[in-house]
Amino acid sequence: MVHKYSFYQLRIACQQHMIASLYVEPDDPDAFHVGYVEAVTTRHVLLWNVTPWGQPDGWLLRRTKDVLQVFMGDDFEVRLQMLLEMQGVTHTPLLAPAPSDDDDLLRIVLDHCRETSAMTSVVAGSDEETYTGRIVQVDDLRMTMDALDFFGSPDGKQQFALRDLSLVELETNEELMYRRLGEAQLKLL
Repeated sequence: MVHKYSFYQLRIACQQHMIASLYVEPDDPDAFHVGYVEAVTTRHVLLWNVTPWGQPDGWLLRRTKDVLQVFMGDDFEVRLQMLLEMQGVTHTPLLAPAPSDDDDLLRIVLDHCRETSAMTSVVAGSDEETYTGRIVQVDDLRMTMDALDFFGSPDGKQQFALRDLSLVELETNEELMYRRLGEAQLKLL
């Protein structure tokens, strides 16, 4: 079930290009994401992620129903906006043109990751395990990833049902670390 007020706030943040904090865990006030809401559908929200220290940190796609509360315009978000402006960092959208409300945002983002070979992490299944690698195939029901192990080495193919994906992250600091580890291993061989 989508929280109607949170959905409304996400739409406002997207339309007004405001930094927003998205809270996702009712029992953990530290479990939140912050950044620019790039796109919102009834099923997913795409966020250009910003660290609490005002650094860009890739993108994340989350199910809209997982967003419990949204804050915009509070001191924290204003401070992040100031830090980004002081550094001369501007938000560059992941997708151009922006998807419409009726588009399958999950599929569009996964296709983008596959087409650009973006290092991607997904959280999937009831065990909420995280897998990182490059997406090699996407269809209407599932995606396949060339997964990496903890050290950035190839760890075989993993397949996921799209309905089981609760979070997709791409080009965050963590994914960039995996890319560096994988490239370093290639040089060592």
